[in-house]
Amino acid sequence: MEIKAVLFDCDGLMFETEIIAQQIWREEAAKYNVELPQDFFVHITGSGGPSRKAYLESIPGMKEVQPEISAKRFDLDFWRSIHTDCLNKVGLIELFDYLKKQQYHVAICSSSAKEYVEILVGTVSEPLYYEAIVGGNMVKKAKPDPEIFLTGAAAIGVDPKNCLVLEDSKQGILAAKAAGMHSCFIKDTIDPDEEMQKAIEFQCTDLLGVIDLLEGLHDGLGNHSC
Repeated sequence: MEIKAVLFDCDGLMFETEIIAQQIWREEAAKYNVELPQDFFVHITGSGGPSRKAYLESIPGMKEVQPEISAKRFDLDFWRSIHTDCLNKVGLIELFDYLKKQQYHVAICSSSAKEYVEILVGTVSEPLYYEAIVGGNMVKKAKPDPEIFLTGAAAIGVDPKNCLVLEDSKQGILAAKAAGMHSCFIKDTIDPDEEMQKAIEFQCTDLLGVIDLLEGLHDGLGNHSC
């Protein structure tokens, strides 16, 4: 196994945004007496496109209030106002520095729009090294379809089999597998179900652990947890 590129998800993986997002969903849904299903966040985290839209519209009352909730969730002025490094997940800067020094190719592949991702990246005190950002608004099919990761790999000129995808969502892990890429799950707010567990190749507790994972893979150790 030769890893030449690392493809990052954004929300919940690079940045501590999912907890904020979930609070927005809960508060706004409660305002309109919309009841969120128990597995609601498993379905919507990391997803987008028609499948997400259809799922949201299947929830009684959600179709009418969802646009307002999404507008608040992706209020760019709100995210611009976040203090420097306030959202960074553990090991974010260290991992990006490591990847640059070791000359890995890097892309950020998020279901969210590119402009939103760029704003989050701009909240980091040190410039993050990457070659491409692929936002959900740049592809036709959302995760778990592999299009976004295949687009990211093509943008940085790396064969999918040589890519490691870092993800915190079920949709992202399934998309990585469908793309023929290696994957590493880093838990944020979602506990893996049986289908997801079968698809996960590696697992780390945080982004710092990915450095140890890559070192181990380079040395031929191939540990599945870090």
